[in-house]
Formats: sequence, C-alpha cells, structure tokens
Amino acid sequence: MGNWINIHTHRPGKGINILDSCLGETLPCREGKIFHSAGIHPCFIDARSRERLEELEQAAAVGKIVALGEAGLDRNAPASLPVQQALFEAQLQMACRYDLPLVIHVVRAVPELVASCKKCPSFGKGIIHGFNNRREILYDLLRHGFYVSVGAKVLDARSHASVLLPEIPAERLFLETDNAAIPIEEIYQAAALRKQVAVSELQCLIEANFRKLFTRCG
Repeated sequence: MGNWINIHTHRPGKGINILDSCLGETLPCREGKIFHSAGIHPCFIDARSRERLEELEQAAAVGKIVALGEAGLDRNAPASLPVQQALFEAQLQMACRYDLPLVIHVVRAVPELVASCKKCPSFGKGIIHGFNNRREILYDLLRHGFYVSVGAKVLDARSHASVLLPEIPAERLFLETDNAAIPIEEIYQAAALRKQVAVSELQCLIEANFRKLFTRCG
C-alpha cells in the first residue's frame, strides 16, 4: 500500500498533506505528515496583497513552503481581473524561480489563465485544483500542460469530476480534500473505482506525480 497524498487541504488527515493556510487553519494532524503551501487567493486580494508577495518570496527562499497557492483567477471575486492577473503572474514567476508547484484556483477565466501562463513558457508545474468542469475545458487545460486535481466532487456520480475522471491521464492526476470534511481515503476509493484500477495502483501513480513536482518533500 502506498501513501495517501492530499495535494491541497485545509483539513489534514492520513498520509502526506499539503496544507494551504489561506483560511487561517491551525488544525493539528495526528495521523499524517504536513507540508505547507501559501499564496494569494484571488478572492482574498486586499490592500496588503503586494506586501504579502514579499512574505511569500521569503517563505519560498528559505524553504518554509513546498508549493505556492492557491493562486489564480476568479471572475466572481471582488478584485478586478487585471489586478488578479498581476498578482497571479507575480506568483507564477516566483514558482518558476524556485521550481515550486503552483496550486491554481480558476473560475470562468481559463483563457486568461492560459495567456498568463504563456508568459512563463518553461513552467510545467501548474495544478488546477478542485476540477469540476466541462470536457472541453479539461482538454484545453491538458493541452496547455496543466495537471488536474480532483476533490470531493468525485463522490457525486453525476458531477463533471466523476464523469471525466477516466479521461484524465494518470500522469497528470492528483487528488485532494480541499475544505471538505471527508477523509482522503474515500476520495481515492471513489477515484480508483472510476479509473477501474486498484486503490494501491492509484496511490503509486499519484505518488509518482507527486515526487516529480513536489521536490522539496524529499
């Protein structure tokens, strides 16, 4: 049996957890191992966001974080899209400089996301978190080199995430719990069923992706 790898969570549990503290979580983790990510979420942009970039740079430079994000673009967020793009691109450039994965939140802004990422063509560690979108969006993201992370929506057999999971290449797939109060094991079990593979095989496939991208996790 391999590791339970949860690449984006606010509720750490078993296995290896990438804890995003953007919601101010201080939850202990008695069952697994925690690594940290940090970023400027497009929905939480405020007057301190530029200052926050400097804090992120310091955290990345000294190895306090193993990934950046979540960061991204969201048309439903209060901040204007140009403001979001400027901050996202700053974090993208930072991810390039430090060779860190970038956990990406995107809502109704995939073309703009792709345009921003083309400004750093050498970067290949973008992970679309919480994917639950249409088939054409999935293939657009895959065509542009993104990894795709699926969360609790895989438990809903009618969701895009569940229906399209078999079409996500194993070498581009991650799993996560985000803020759901659901054990990562349940998400792996549902995903393995949709992929028609054993849970242990899915664990090995995702761990290979994890070792490739999250190089600071040893």
